[in-house]
Amino acid sequence: MKILHTADWHIGKIIYGEYMLDDQRYILSQLLNYLKEESVDALVISGDLFDRAVPPAEAINLLNETLSKIVLEFRIPTIIISGNHDSAERLEFLNGILSGMDLHIEGVLKDEVKKVTYTDEYGLVNFFLLPYVDFFKARDLFGMNFKNKTEVISKFIEKMSIDENERNILVAHEYVLGGEESESERVLSIGGSEYIEPSIFEVFDYVALGHLHRPQNILSQKICYPGSLLKYSFSESYHEKGMNIVDFKEKGNINIQKLRFKVKRDMRVIKGFFKEVMEKEQTDDYLHVILEDENIVVEGMNKLKSRFPNVLSLEYPNSKTNKNIKSLEKDIQKISPIELFEIFFKEVKGRELNLDEKEIVKSVFEVVISERSDEV
Repeated sequence: MKILHTADWHIGKIIYGEYMLDDQRYILSQLLNYLKEESVDALVISGDLFDRAVPPAEAINLLNETLSKIVLEFRIPTIIISGNHDSAERLEFLNGILSGMDLHIEGVLKDEVKKVTYTDEYGLVNFFLLPYVDFFKARDLFGMNFKNKTEVISKFIEKMSIDENERNILVAHEYVLGGEESESERVLSIGGSEYIEPSIFEVFDYVALGHLHRPQNILSQKICYPGSLLKYSFSESYHEKGMNIVDFKEKGNINIQKLRFKVKRDMRVIKGFFKEVMEKEQTDDYLHVILEDENIVVEGMNKLKSRFPNVLSLEYPNSKTNKNIKSLEKDIQKISPIELFEIFFKEVKGRELNLDEKEIVKSVFEVVISERSDEV
């Protein structure tokens, strides 16, 4: 059984005011061509189809066009779960009807994890569909006080009917400990509570993850993030984006290959003095420009855009003005919004947040970040 595993499409994403829909459409058209020409038995999308809970109409139309082709024309079984950016209820709308067409969308978190089973020449292949797990919703579902996400996910796995003689795949949207994050996804964590120990996935033959945007494996080949559809921040400029082709034969025999598509516009960082940068080859790529000049260039951004129309951000690390600014003890790009709020609260109130206050702050930030379309 050959599976195409992808995640984190974030359709409708806006970066520095730039709408990424054309770039997303460009990649998805290549995906459709691949599915049309190659033999693929199932498509798995591990969450964050949209970039916000209420996506724009253009984003909804693009997803509708893409899935209609895959399911109705190509007749490829498709399995989708919701991510932390999606609206679980909206995504699951009409799921019962769509399942009859082999489009399985599991959006709303339930105490029983949905299982979808297919058969090939080697026997049964079971897909367990676990949407993004909200810590507090899970606590309410089970009526239990969990210490961390590892305990929560372990509880869901415990309730699954898993036959270890069969091939079992978990589809999830979580932060597994050991994964490398980037600026375009924000992990909401208090004391590491969002991080999941990878050891709890031992029972599965493959863990099809979403959430982290860098393509990577955790500990073993079978715990995989395929990465986001595109580069969604300049911290991802070195990433090689793509999707995973997972070929299952008999139990224990899995081959994973990376499928890469050509992008319409890359996302790159270029560095140098203003004069040197202006002499570089013209490009339509999305650029973050680091100017090494000590003095700010008058109308610098406009001048750069005259040659590079998609310059999105500009930085002067050697500016004399910057040298007069006291360095921050914290790098705000590397800590979560909750940690930033905790620092602010302590400076204003002169005390730490208590546990109840931390839970309130976390729930508020989860709602805010899930509905934002521009995080960088």
